Amino acid sequence: MPTLDYLINERPPLRLRFLQPGHASRHGATRVTEVVVRPVTELSRTLTDSSFESGTLFLVTLDAPQPSRAAVQALDHVIRLLNRGKAAGLVLNTPGHDLRTLPDATLAAANRLELPLLTTSAETAAWDHVNADLRLRRAEFAERQVEHLDGLLNRLPARLADPTAVRRIADWLSVALDAEVLVSSARRGVLAAVPDSAPAGLAHAVITGAHEAAAGASTPAGPDRGTPAPGGALHTRIVSISPGPPGSEDEARLAIASPTPFDSAGTALIQHAAKLLGLCDQARREHQARVETPRAVRHAAFQLLMRGETVLAQVVYTGAAQALLDTDSARVYVVDTGPQEREATLSWCERALAEQAIVSACPGKPKHILILDPVRESDRVETVLKDMIAARQGHLMGQSRLHPLAETAVGYLEALTAVGDAAGTPHRISLGGSRAKFAPLLPRREARAWAADLMAPLLDAFPGRGDERKLLLETLPTALSFKHTEAAGGLGIHRNTVTQRLNRAGKILSLDLRGSANDRILVLLALDILALPHTPAEAPDDTEAPDFAALMAAGAADGGSKAWAEERLRAVRADQRDLVETLCVWLENNLSTKETARALGLSEATVRNHTRDAATLLGMDFSTRMVGITDTDVVTVADIALALHVLLGRPALRQPTGR
Repeated sequence: MPTLDYLINERPPLRLRFLQPGHASRHGATRVTEVVVRPVTELSRTLTDSSFESGTLFLVTLDAPQPSRAAVQALDHVIRLLNRGKAAGLVLNTPGHDLRTLPDATLAAANRLELPLLTTSAETAAWDHVNADLRLRRAEFAERQVEHLDGLLNRLPARLADPTAVRRIADWLSVALDAEVLVSSARRGVLAAVPDSAPAGLAHAVITGAHEAAAGASTPAGPDRGTPAPGGALHTRIVSISPGPPGSEDEARLAIASPTPFDSAGTALIQHAAKLLGLCDQARREHQARVETPRAVRHAAFQLLMRGETVLAQVVYTGAAQALLDTDSARVYVVDTGPQEREATLSWCERALAEQAIVSACPGKPKHILILDPVRESDRVETVLKDMIAARQGHLMGQSRLHPLAETAVGYLEALTAVGDAAGTPHRISLGGSRAKFAPLLPRREARAWAADLMAPLLDAFPGRGDERKLLLETLPTALSFKHTEAAGGLGIHRNTVTQRLNRAGKILSLDLRGSANDRILVLLALDILALPHTPAEAPDDTEAPDFAALMAAGAADGGSKAWAEERLRAVRADQRDLVETLCVWLENNLSTKETARALGLSEATVRNHTRDAATLLGMDFSTRMVGITDTDVVTVADIALALHVLLGRPALRQPTGR
């Protein structure tokens, strides 16, 4: 929008200036919509209250450089009319001469009414095309405003509570105004900053609440952005976007800094952006109160249940739904949302299963949703989830067996394993339990005592320095499941480093981790057991560690281990290539392809194909990706060996000598 500053700075032929220099900073940004020219002799008989519109700049042509008494009276009358019409100002034109003086009473009246007074010595003809230029500038301004508003609206997300909304608006506002932008809160800190250095540059302005940099506050602005402030000073604007909840003292503010003054278009844009940012902040607060806080409570309760802390979970999960945890047994579901956004399904599950189940986003797997179903008389939760999976393509679901509430972690592992198999089922739903890893099937107290005893030299009395123990523990799961070259690729290290770490760990544990498949399998089993969630009641401190044979006997007491092994090996036992025999010989020969081929009378290529196909059928990942010591859902060579050992007695696993 064209202003008085624009006519003064960008239209030199008009020879326009403020009669009182101090008015430049006060009235320079006043908008001008049109210029009306009248000679002083016509003022009294042609002017009425309806002669002016808001934004009109009235130009009076005087006959002489010093107005007569009659002209002064007419000007006083015009000043009152212009004030009532909210005009942009009054220009006194003395062609070819500078205005010499104006009565103090007239100046006082204009100042009292805050009407800008300007003078010009240009000929009247110099003003002939001003209105055409003003119309062009107004059209450009309107077009730019529409473009700005369109751009601003395009930055709005589908959901105002989207945590990226504030950043997206700040990014766009910074580009549109060529300025630094900071959205902050006294309690929550920086909500968005563009560029990243904006908080440092705007810190003083935010703290003090200053709006315009003193060095540039009076710099006249041009038609678009204006003249840069001298000496590198920045022009700033601080706008409150959200007062925060009553009594919270959590006001959110928008701060903008630019080397050039903000014109009317920029100021309007800042106000529009502030309103949208306020809506986003308010929506975010409401979303947090309505959704995020209850989610945090559910997540905390679920994690406590995973650790077996049922009483603490009941304390945390307060409210009307607390009765959900007043149950003896529960079932766990894991929903994999696949390529679709998890948020939509998570919100749907929260609404559909409110006060029926505990729903939580999995913190470690970005596409997984966890559901704890406290089993009642009804199977409504299962029915709702199955209908949801059927309606949402790309979704998978794993379901655990029924477990005591204190064994939620076991149910989670079953459901987690099952969801990995769900893609191969007709309805994309798989029931866990029969395909779970071996470690959860063992009696927990005895298993932890055995595993802790086997790994004690590395975990308890380790003589290494710095991060060596951490490096060894990170290496073992992958290095014990693959050849050194393959393991090195999965771990992203050199094969010699794998060899060195295995030698070092074997020496500490007094085990042969390179030459003995028996020792490799037992260490993998021990790591699986120690990675399982446990409660303080399961601590092995007061339990004597059994040997491996006694542990296996305890695990087989209820027949669960044999049923697991039969189900685990069903696919490979049905293969006509006798993959079971190949696996047994391969394990008995310490995973050596060459020795296995010699024993079976096959080519090495055939052995490699057989072991790879068998491992794939058994769910082992042959991509050699890095396996962490807490990845309790990843099938390793130990699970294959243990299934064969339980069912066939091969390989003949035993407690290491001297352990």
